[in-house]
Amino acid sequence: MNLGGLTPDKAPPLEAPLTLFLLLPVFLVVTGALLIFNGDQLLLSRWTPTTLAVTHFLALGTLAPVMCGSLLQVSPVLLGAPYPQARRVAKVTALGLGLGALGIGLGLLWSSTWLLVSGAAAIVAGLGVFLVASYRALAPLPARSPAGLAVRLALLALATAITLGIMLALGRADVIALSDRLALVDVHAGWGLAGWIGLLLAGIGMEIVPMFYVAPAFPRRARIWIPLATFALLVLLTSGGLVQDSTLRTVAIAGLFLFYAGYNLAAFRLEQRRRRPQRDANLWLWQGSHLGVICAAAAWMLQQSVVLVGILLFGSALAFMIGAVTKIVPFISWLDLQQQRIASGNHRVKLPHMQALLPPHRSSAIAVSLLGAVLMVLAGHLATALVSLGGAFLLTCGLLVAYALYRSMALRSDIAHQLHQPEVAPGTANVQGMVHGGHPAKKPPHAA
Repeated sequence: MNLGGLTPDKAPPLEAPLTLFLLLPVFLVVTGALLIFNGDQLLLSRWTPTTLAVTHFLALGTLAPVMCGSLLQVSPVLLGAPYPQARRVAKVTALGLGLGALGIGLGLLWSSTWLLVSGAAAIVAGLGVFLVASYRALAPLPARSPAGLAVRLALLALATAITLGIMLALGRADVIALSDRLALVDVHAGWGLAGWIGLLLAGIGMEIVPMFYVAPAFPRRARIWIPLATFALLVLLTSGGLVQDSTLRTVAIAGLFLFYAGYNLAAFRLEQRRRRPQRDANLWLWQGSHLGVICAAAAWMLQQSVVLVGILLFGSALAFMIGAVTKIVPFISWLDLQQQRIASGNHRVKLPHMQALLPPHRSSAIAVSLLGAVLMVLAGHLATALVSLGGAFLLTCGLLVAYALYRSMALRSDIAHQLHQPEVAPGTANVQGMVHGGHPAKKPPHAA
């Protein structure tokens, strides 16, 4: 792992990103349960209540929390831009996203205006706090930073997507009149998927993949022009929506698919040239994410159904996010323990390897369950029962992620407790934790 250029001393409290990451398994389980019982409605149309609910459960309940949590962690360590009061920002953002995703998803599922508007208000409150904190954190950052540019544009895209989402919620509640709701939905989806999610994944991915896998770096010119070109195409998409020009919108969407297909192909090829030869579940998830976006672009070009394209895009985003969480959590946990050991001066307690904090077999099980979910849902046009089976896979994936995070946090807590013991009796310095009954816990692998 290449740690050059990082500033781990600026990392936020570990609880800040973890507070947001914990929403991921919750809404994977919620979405999986919905697909089990209502899966036959998913492939009928993009406008069915089930499809709309699944879309917002995934976008707001799984993807957004991981992205916000990753930014809280990556911004200070990678960009040198710490968030003010990170723990408080994380709690407010997590509360807003959790309540908002539930309210909007159930409001769309049950056609409840009250739930929809309440959920939108919670989202505005939670993400509003996050956007203000992001502005304060990134304001001092040099304008020439490629990663900083991508993050700033992604946050601007998030603000735009939120604004458009509020308009759609108010229009659905008949508070305001919308002349072309379909065009506004397309623009809202564009800013959310290609802007907020796509720009952030591309911008951060171009930084962390070379770091974790010692792969060649993206050229600086590409790291600048990919975000700028994407943002320009989103502006073009918005212009097409405002003037109700479907041709302009189609050109913009085609450009976005071509740009992201090109980026993901380049990322896949760079990862193949990595100097770290091992292939782990995280790499499989990231490379599967790249291939999924390329397939989504091809499906759109071949005029396949919007639902099929959406499944591929959300499957790709989930693969990248889950791969990031299962890579970042053990890394930041190990980093936190390293700093605690330095601060306590207790060097007799050895730290576990990062793989002990989240073992490869757990990451592999998570990856297989997610792959099963995506493949079953994609095959749903052959038999609708397969969509429900995909929901079962997704629910299982959520439970596996929850268990992996719990075990990682429990092991870290045990070792942190040992580090702060005032005295360690001879012969017990390397014991890695005690269970509640007082019996020695099994030792994880140790690093020097």
